[in-house]
Amino acid sequence: MRFTHILLPLALVACGGSQKTGSKGGGDVPPPPSIPTAQSGGDKPAAPPPKREVSSDAKKDYKAAYDAFVANDKAQSWNESACRGSADKFSAIARTQSDLVEAQFMAGLSFERCGMYSDAEQAYQAATRMKGDPAKIALAVSSLGEIYFRQGKVDGAKQYWETALKATGKLVGANIGLASLELEEMRKINNPKDANWKKLEDDAKFKLSSALGVNTDSVEAYTQYALVFMEGWQQNKNRLDLAKTMLDEGKKRNEKYAPLQNAYGLYYMHKGQLNPALQAFQTATELDPKFVEARVNAGLILVQARKYDAAKEMLGKAAELAPKNYDAMIGLGFAERGLNDLDGAEATYKKAIQIDPRQGDAYYNLGVLYKGFRATHQADIPSSIKMYQQAKSYFQQFLDKDGDAADKAEAKNNIADCDKVSKQLDDFMKQQAANPPPPMPPATPAAPPAGAPTPAQPAGQPAAPGK
Repeated sequence: MRFTHILLPLALVACGGSQKTGSKGGGDVPPPPSIPTAQSGGDKPAAPPPKREVSSDAKKDYKAAYDAFVANDKAQSWNESACRGSADKFSAIARTQSDLVEAQFMAGLSFERCGMYSDAEQAYQAATRMKGDPAKIALAVSSLGEIYFRQGKVDGAKQYWETALKATGKLVGANIGLASLELEEMRKINNPKDANWKKLEDDAKFKLSSALGVNTDSVEAYTQYALVFMEGWQQNKNRLDLAKTMLDEGKKRNEKYAPLQNAYGLYYMHKGQLNPALQAFQTATELDPKFVEARVNAGLILVQARKYDAAKEMLGKAAELAPKNYDAMIGLGFAERGLNDLDGAEATYKKAIQIDPRQGDAYYNLGVLYKGFRATHQADIPSSIKMYQQAKSYFQQFLDKDGDAADKAEAKNNIADCDKVSKQLDDFMKQQAANPPPPMPPATPAAPPAGAPTPAQPAGQPAAPGK
């Protein structure tokens, strides 16, 4: 099992980061709205936003609401009451000024600050139906893309981001979001020499450069750029140097950005530096206790270090935060097996199969569990043979699942081992049945103690002369 890479959080007007919590799919995402073009292609100048008259009262109210929003950001004093209060202020302004899209957008952003994504979605959708600056409408569409991404509706998120960028290419969040999806496609291809891999890389770099062109302080863009460079490092280790440059640039902007620390951990892993990697992953979990991917990565290093108790705690929390996270379940199974909790490990691996039966890690590890642990701890030979055959079954199922070629070759070797040992044990049982051990000889009488009379000598009789 390799260390996990995360789909990075997205930048949206200083909006906080996000993590994908579901699986790929469009879900029930409504179709993206049609946005009036905010900019022309080629060398033509961007179309100016439609003229509008904003009343002095609306301007005053908007400034007061925005200043309060910024103050809450600086003080980190957001709670449900503060988020609803801020959203209500902006929504009230939008009701009185129907073309002030930014007010309705800020209502959605206020809800997002407290993770109230259902309310935020409604606010952003309302913004997309308003008349006003197309660029602001596109920003709301991009924000909806991030919400759908958080919900695991990746196809829907992609549609919204692409729609937003068609209206205006100057959207940091949409550019980073699409670049992150292209990075995932690069990982699936896993071949830097493939033409499609190279095309995806070039486009991801272009989008990230566009994001940095708009916001040179985007730590999200620098982090994502670093992860793009990390791909293909096995064939070209110079890519790690480029990744480190991007990470260090992001660190200058905000070293307390949890995904940045997770990316540092991946960089150190690729360099073979486990201690700095573990420290970076743990820092990421301290900055964001709900950061599942960083917890999984930290837990896997702890497993390698045989610190199974700490690994179980880290991975158990990850599985609690994301019950459908396949990697968290596999890692937790590692830790439980290391603690000799074979029943717990087996149950955890079977939960992973329920999460995603297409992946092979759970089947492979169940094979290892039966072959390397259960089969060697049975009280009799028939039970051991049964365990080896169960292990063989799991390895065979693994061969039909997604997995690396090297792992599949190893699974075939394990199947051969199971057959070999099973035959040896079966032959031994047959040999024992055909050649039972000879009967035990009669017990030899114990020698009498010194001075005791011999059987031919009546008690009390003196010994014969000369004896």
